[in-house]
Amino acid sequence: MPPAVTPASPDDHAAACRLLAASRPALLRADTARRFLDLLTTGEFDPTGLFVARGAGGAVRGTVLAQVLPGALGLLFPPRVVPGREADTGPLLAAALDWLRGRGVKVCQSFAPGGDRSDEPALAAGGFRHVTAVVHLRRGLDPGPTAGPDGPLAFEPHGTDPPAFAAALLASHDGSLDCPELTGARAPVELLDGFRGPSPARPDWWVLARHAGEPVGVVMLDVGAEVGAVELNYLGLAPPARGRGWGQELLRFALRAAAADGAAALTLSVDARNAPARRLYDRHGFRETDRREVFLWRAPGQT
Repeated sequence: MPPAVTPASPDDHAAACRLLAASRPALLRADTARRFLDLLTTGEFDPTGLFVARGAGGAVRGTVLAQVLPGALGLLFPPRVVPGREADTGPLLAAALDWLRGRGVKVCQSFAPGGDRSDEPALAAGGFRHVTAVVHLRRGLDPGPTAGPDGPLAFEPHGTDPPAFAAALLASHDGSLDCPELTGARAPVELLDGFRGPSPARPDWWVLARHAGEPVGVVMLDVGAEVGAVELNYLGLAPPARGRGWGQELLRFALRAAAADGAAALTLSVDARNAPARRLYDRHGFRETDRREVFLWRAPGQT
């Protein structure tokens, strides 16, 4: 008999969060469960994306959590069930994906620790496929103002010319090697919406790069997850500007801006397949700190 999969009630949240954390190392499970519960309680996570499967007597025997992100994107925390209820994963996943489709999500991602593809069979049954790993990099900084050589590019805050910034951001995705699967299913306005979250901590951390007055690329920085770090959220050049060494100029700008703000480190994430970007970051002293497997789902009708 198929399980009764329903939206979780507030009374289900604690049990569901314990299940979501069950795959974590034993020493981290309690803290991870509390973090999930805090995010749901404060509304930072939308609790309507939490579903549960019930066993006899209504006890929570399985759960899944889906979230909607800006830009027609979704995030999935894979189904987790108590031992012996593995058959519940399919209905749980179907409920989460139906919820995402109903909210306009076109592309959904699910992540796992580097090298861990144990969820792949269950995710594949729901239409996900493993596409790559995302590599997290870090470089320590000496805080304080740093002089940089005068390069060929001029930088200006994004608010100086928002239409030019948006156009350069879109152009930089053309032929990008950083998870190109994310962009193919979404309209330009949706791609831009993916960057229209909270404003950066400093207005001058989102910048437009120009060469001889023409927009050629963008740099986007924000406060990092690591205390005292700045995160390089995005760095990109339009296709005609590639192959000139200007990616190095963008990265040097990011390093100078982070150091000038007193940051102890600059962190970033990059697609493991993006060899040119990896070489650039390696040359500038970035070192791998973590990696995550990436599974991708496209809504029906998206190719």
